[in-house]
Amino acid sequence: MTWVPFGASPEAHATLVDGTPDWMLNSLQDRFDDEFRKASDYPGGYRAPRVERMRRFELEARMRPLAQVGEAKNSSAVWNLLTEAERLRAFDWIIRDNVANAESGNEKLERVLREGGSRWKVGVRGGAPGLEERVPQGVQDAAEGAMASPGDAGRLLSEAWHATYGLNPQPDVGYRKSIEAVEASVLPKVMPKDSTATLGKAIGQMRTQGDWKLPFVKEHDRNPSQGVVLGMLQALWSGHSDRHPGTVSYVKSTQAAAEAAVSIAVTIVNLFNSGNVARRS
Repeated sequence: MTWVPFGASPEAHATLVDGTPDWMLNSLQDRFDDEFRKASDYPGGYRAPRVERMRRFELEARMRPLAQVGEAKNSSAVWNLLTEAERLRAFDWIIRDNVANAESGNEKLERVLREGGSRWKVGVRGGAPGLEERVPQGVQDAAEGAMASPGDAGRLLSEAWHATYGLNPQPDVGYRKSIEAVEASVLPKVMPKDSTATLGKAIGQMRTQGDWKLPFVKEHDRNPSQGVVLGMLQALWSGHSDRHPGTVSYVKSTQAAAEAAVSIAVTIVNLFNSGNVARRS
């Protein structure tokens, strides 16, 4: 059970926060110092800055020179020079570098982020370790189940998820990959012999056939389950505003649109892959 401070609103306390708020600063600086200082040979002794590691961070993150400050002073002096965005970028790099070089530290960082209510967590983005946006656990669980699906659907959904929720989101990629993941689940069942099939064509086929339903024993006469399924598919397909660049209807997908697309895609992939959406008499 999550502790809520006396007098605080449970809803407000549960709200995820961006950046590096005041209550996380000291703990995050401790983590930063641990990553960029060498272990001392003596308990409580001086810990020299890891200048070589800081230089690698400068190069790979295309950052302004920092290592010379760390060498002349210490890692805390470097931390104080960083903006909030640069601190997040630093932790994003640290997570990947820790995994690449079998170093510890990511678990401690994740604990600080989780307990401080950060919207960011230690995760995997674009196939590589890094900061990833935190989402409600139920949504995360459903997404992980769908992403574990065999074949192209799971892989494409994973790409959509990380393009949408990574530290540097790409909403247009997230939306496009969401549709591709749905097509990978829907097209083999609805139009298996049509090599040119798209989600739009599949929606038309399902609507014409009229018997694609969820496995409910009883349905509402005016709101059958086919309408729910087709509604989700149509909303996903119609909402893709950047499908045709250069046309008058082109509008680049927003972050909110990509998040909605991924959520719909997770549900649809799970429903089709489990066989819960099928033709029923």
